[in-house]
Amino acid sequence: MTAAHCIAVLRKEWLGLWRGGRLAWPAVALAVLFALTFLLAHQARERAAAEAHDAAAAARAQWDSQDARHPHRAAHFGLYVFAAAGPLAAFDPGIDRHVGKTLWIEPHRRNIPRDSDAAAEPAPAPFGPFSPALVLTMLLPLAVFALTFDSVSAEREAGTLRMTGALGVGMRGIVLGKLAVAAALPVALVLGAFGLVAALAPEDGSSALLRCAALACVYVLYVLILACVGLTVSALCRSSRAALAVLLALWLAWLFVIPRAAGLLAEHAEPLPTRDAFWSAIRYDYENGLPGDGDLAARGRAFDAALLARHGVRRAEDLPFGAYAARRLARDAYADKVHALHFDALWDGFAHQQDVLRQAALASPAVALQLASMTLAGTDLAHRRHFEDAAERYRRAFNTHIDRWDMTQTRGLTSFDERYGGRTLWQSVPRFDYRPPQAPAGIGWALRDMAALAAWAAAALSVLLAVAGRIKP
Repeated sequence: MTAAHCIAVLRKEWLGLWRGGRLAWPAVALAVLFALTFLLAHQARERAAAEAHDAAAAARAQWDSQDARHPHRAAHFGLYVFAAAGPLAAFDPGIDRHVGKTLWIEPHRRNIPRDSDAAAEPAPAPFGPFSPALVLTMLLPLAVFALTFDSVSAEREAGTLRMTGALGVGMRGIVLGKLAVAAALPVALVLGAFGLVAALAPEDGSSALLRCAALACVYVLYVLILACVGLTVSALCRSSRAALAVLLALWLAWLFVIPRAAGLLAEHAEPLPTRDAFWSAIRYDYENGLPGDGDLAARGRAFDAALLARHGVRRAEDLPFGAYAARRLARDAYADKVHALHFDALWDGFAHQQDVLRQAALASPAVALQLASMTLAGTDLAHRRHFEDAAERYRRAFNTHIDRWDMTQTRGLTSFDERYGGRTLWQSVPRFDYRPPQAPAGIGWALRDMAALAAWAAAALSVLLAVAGRIKP
């Protein structure tokens, strides 16, 4: 097919869609809805970020201005740290709305964040929170299918497909021209949408721009899949009405039935412990010990004996540092070990559930899209674990800082209330300075889901070309 033939096919398809009136209204409606949704989400994110910043500053000021008290009691007064929203949470909130934002830092115990946005809602939305990502995920298929459902079938019914073929243009060339025209406007919408997202993204250097570029690629692949599927169904169905019915059934299955069924299957394949069972298991292992470690009392006796032998004294009263603080450091180190064991198992359970869910991408490209989207937006499981692990490291450093001060400021079995810390100690505690993962890490975590979308696109295009070669005008 010559260049002139290519231009003729593209011009014919473009004029056909434009004159039919189906080119403008889906584009305008989708663009306006996306822009409004994103601007509202961006405003809400900015407000939430300001509130979190103010709350963190107030919590720190309250800690720094405490009166003199025993350092361990002050540590139990604790500090609060606040989870920052993902870098592109205004576009795709992912799991951020369903997990807590406030984390209490205290001795002996690793806490779970609380105060999630979803918990504050009067009732959950039937299909999740309405977000800019949801607008594109759900409505792009409808827009693309509206452009493609009768692209081949209507011409076959009208007899114009035979006329176009008589001009010497092969069916594959005709179908590729239809694909280019059907995908052009949705792709332009996607690029414009992520231009808006990038323009209002947080100022963190190039990281947000790289994430936006990766997201744009992901959604362009989604458009290509949809356009190929729409044209394939149109070519295979005898009538435009039948093609439309099939495409609507696919939309329902891809967006609602398969993700919901996969979620239920993931919960069944990897049941997670209840809150009470989780904390009871931690308490049991701490008090009774992990295999071979002995119970709490036995570990305490062994620690005291080793401590006295190491410093060449017979009584704890003769130690050159505070024995109570040294014991707390040892007990907390063991508690940290137990907590890490159970929290790692919990995270592994979440990851296994996500792997089960990921298998549903074989049946629905929307599943792969949603997983890739929230990962690139920084609102997925991996980004959340990164934050909570950083907060846990800070909690350990915070408690160690306080107990080491107490240990060096006392001798032997100093009474619990004989040595107080003051504001100099409180203010010497480092601030929690969380640095979220940069774009390359997020893109790396999303590679499997991006590869799944690329495989879908390659398969859809291959099937379309195979079907096009068999089209009979």
